[in-house]
Amino acid sequence: LYVSHNPISDDGMALISEALKHNTSLTLLGVEKCGLSVKGAISISEVIMGNSSLENLWMWNNQIGDDGISAIAGALGNSKISVLGVGWCGITLTGARVLAAALSSNHTIRELHLLGNLITVEGALLIVNAAVHNTVCHEVWIDDIYGNDEVKMMLNILEERRDKMNRWLL
Repeated sequence: LYVSHNPISDDGMALISEALKHNTSLTLLGVEKCGLSVKGAISISEVIMGNSSLENLWMWNNQIGDDGISAIAGALGNSKISVLGVGWCGITLTGARVLAAALSSNHTIRELHLLGNLITVEGALLIVNAAVHNTVCHEVWIDDIYGNDEVKMMLNILEERRDKMNRWLL
């Protein structure tokens, strides 16, 4: 379901989420630039918890902030989400900490897109460290300004992991 670039807002997301809570065939939910805030993220977290087939979640350009990413991260535990796109969502170091903790225990996320968030170098380090120790994750997208030497080293480890996986798939 791709409803991106539509002003559905939190109320619209609540209606959509109610319809999708027990859906067992939805694999992609795209709600980029839909005017969502924390309430919309909470609705999406309910979809994640009730939907056993959701693999791709794209939420770019919604101001969900740290509380919103906390709701999403809290729902990731038993999910099948492999691609999580939360760029330009108003996430700071606080949200990065929560997301890094979730990534440490989640074994389905392969790609994490965080461009445009104010996660700081510390937050970037926490996230890429969690991704490196998570044996499934192979791609983390963060802004270059957070790429100190240690972050770059860990991103290189992820890139090598991705390259090995791609060679294995050929």
